[in-house]
Amino acid sequence: MGEVIALMRVMPGEVIEDEKLNKIIKDIKVAIKSPAKLGRIEIKEIAFGLKGLNVTVSVPDGEGGLDPIVETLSKIENVDSVEVTDVGRI
Repeated sequence: MGEVIALMRVMPGEVIEDEKLNKIIKDIKVAIKSPAKLGRIEIKEIAFGLKGLNVTVSVPDGEGGLDPIVETLSKIENVDSVEVTDVGRI
């Protein structure tokens, strides 16, 4: 049995200050629980001051997939959308 690795784009609904973006990062670190593993979190400039987060997560096959993680991250304060942009297996 392998693992699924996903790249997710986490977006706030508007331009927010860096301290709110850092709070989202902290909340993501708390929200990703075992058996899922958090990889990297990168801040990406989108346009006109809007910043998003690229979040890498790995999940063992058969653990319910990525939907529970997307749902959990969508509930974080100031997060408007979570989109799985790339999926791979190891």
